[in-house]
Amino acid sequence: MSPSTWDEIKDYIAAAEAAGEVVEITSRTELLTPAQAAARLGVSRATIARRIESGDIHAIKVGSHHKIPLREFERFRDERAARLIRATSEEIEADLYGA
Repeated sequence: MSPSTWDEIKDYIAAAEAAGEVVEITSRTELLTPAQAAARLGVSRATIARRIESGDIHAIKVGSHHKIPLREFERFRDERAARLIRATSEEIEADLYGA
């Protein structure tokens, strides 16, 4: 966060305090639905559901629905991209060097 953003936050809190208001600061884990994760990866929701079922993606149950923590989605996305890069580079090397 930039220093100017912090200044804006401090100004907001000071103004709220001067007006007798209460300011609460909270944090929460951003969660994605399987459909949101699928859209971000360009795959089907069923593919994400299979990955959750196999344990490739760790999700939490909220009622009867799965939710994927954003950091878990990012881990899976990055791991998937790394596998694709490795596979592609191996194919390129094989084409270039006739392996």
